[in-house]
Amino acid sequence: MWNRYFRSALLTLPLLLAGGGAEAAPQILGIVASNGLPTPLHCAQGYCSAYLASFCLQEARYAPNSGSEYHLAPGGRLTLVARLADGRTLRLAGEALLTIRTRSGFTTLNVSLPQARLDALGATSAAVEVGPGTTVLPRAYAGDPDPQSGEEIATATGPMRDLASRTFDRAGQTADTARLIELVINRSSDQPGAAAVAGLWGDIARQAKQNGVAQPGIDAAAAIVSECQSTGSGFTSSLCL
Repeated sequence: MWNRYFRSALLTLPLLLAGGGAEAAPQILGIVASNGLPTPLHCAQGYCSAYLASFCLQEARYAPNSGSEYHLAPGGRLTLVARLADGRTLRLAGEALLTIRTRSGFTTLNVSLPQARLDALGATSAAVEVGPGTTVLPRAYAGDPDPQSGEEIATATGPMRDLASRTFDRAGQTADTARLIELVINRSSDQPGAAAVAGLWGDIARQAKQNGVAQPGIDAAAAIVSECQSTGSGFTSSLCL
């Protein structure tokens, strides 16, 4: 999977280098569905955020810069799952609450909201659940020399996203591995360090088995975690993941 991402990134390089190309609308992105494994939010400095695994739906467009803002396309679903102090769970539509920005090219998104919003709900913890078929569009801006056309949006959110669902929304080694690595990255935000990552992986692997994740995806994720741990420090391991 990662080799395909790398090849796609190389294909977009000429567009990034072309004059004026960096000002045009970047790629429309899909988000890997949660499939029963919602991503926990980490709160710090007044904001709560999570990283979500994403993928490109438009090879001809250039990859987004870090921090590019996106919004949910029709038909997708982001759900904020808030756990209250009395044990109740609230499920809220995320599109009105969450800000969506790219973190690393087309492979990772950062979703966030002010911690004050969770505090107002009385939430003690929260997570983000991604529904199948979820797509995000780059925010349009005045003066874009090459904005996303209606035809491009329809193709990316329709047949291209439907095709991607076979890999990224259903159970399978590629999607399961991405979901599990995503959980390791998010949970290690609270517990940095290589030793902590090792402990986290044990918990995540057990959770995955309890939720019916097949062994090939768990084994592939375990291999990535092990390889990144061999890089040395916890900080380096996090960058590797």
